[in-house]
Amino acid sequence: EVHREEVYGGDQVREVLLRVGDGPNLIQLLEPLTPDSPVQKLIDRNGGRGGFAHVAFRVSDIQTAFDDMKAKGFNIIDKAPRKGSRGTTVFFVHPKSRGDAAFGFLVEVVQEG
Repeated sequence: EVHREEVYGGDQVREVLLRVGDGPNLIQLLEPLTPDSPVQKLIDRNGGRGGFAHVAFRVSDIQTAFDDMKAKGFNIIDKAPRKGSRGTTVFFVHPKSRGDAAFGFLVEVVQEG
């Protein structure tokens, strides 16, 4: 079921959220709107195919999570938590964040409302 659809000019993407069952879990589909969109760059690096972009984790206190991960040496892409879709606050962690704790994929940390 389509939960929400939005266009984000800053990220140059169209987002469609699909609700999974009756719970809070969502699948996010992203469509690049410009050739220099971060999503288009991901597709280009993947030989023109779509694919897995990131995984998101929900937290109750985004600032505490940001400060804790930064203090532990994670390579945080954003300078501070910022506005995300659906009124959320988010920040992203680089896939090759720390040698002993590299995720291997982009991580989004999300606080609702």
